[in-house]
Amino acid sequence: MNNLNQQQESKSEKDVVEKEVLINGKKSSKVYLTPQKIDEIKQLLQTPEFIYDQKIKLKQFAQRVAVNSTYLNRYFNQEYGCSFLQYLTSLRIEQAEMLLRDSNAEIGDICYNTGFNSPSAFHKAFKTRYGCSPSEWRRRCLTEKLDAAVQ
Repeated sequence: MNNLNQQQESKSEKDVVEKEVLINGKKSSKVYLTPQKIDEIKQLLQTPEFIYDQKIKLKQFAQRVAVNSTYLNRYFNQEYGCSFLQYLTSLRIEQAEMLLRDSNAEIGDICYNTGFNSPSAFHKAFKTRYGCSPSEWRRRCLTEKLDAAVQ
């Protein structure tokens, strides 16, 4: 009996558990992470030096939090409805939006300072999210600020 309890404890101490569940009548795997591992991931996602590192990829992030990269990407899809890269891009775009709106920094500087590898990647991600280029979005923000100031 004691041996059985030890086996259960060692299983419950794992950071990642994969279970088969039924989703829409089909067997699927669902990834579960311990609360400690989830906290570690969330803390890392709030670290600007890490988020805006142009070289960060899923593999490096997974190594940093000591979780298999496949499981980690599945976790992001389960919890956020998108891949790790899509989530990271979203965080970067949100920061770029704030900088475009609230600073006079050059668009190229904003691009690199928010973790994008090139202006074309930045432009494409921004246009996908907002339907316009970063410079056009900035112009719209400035126009809205001026209109608000006049009223």
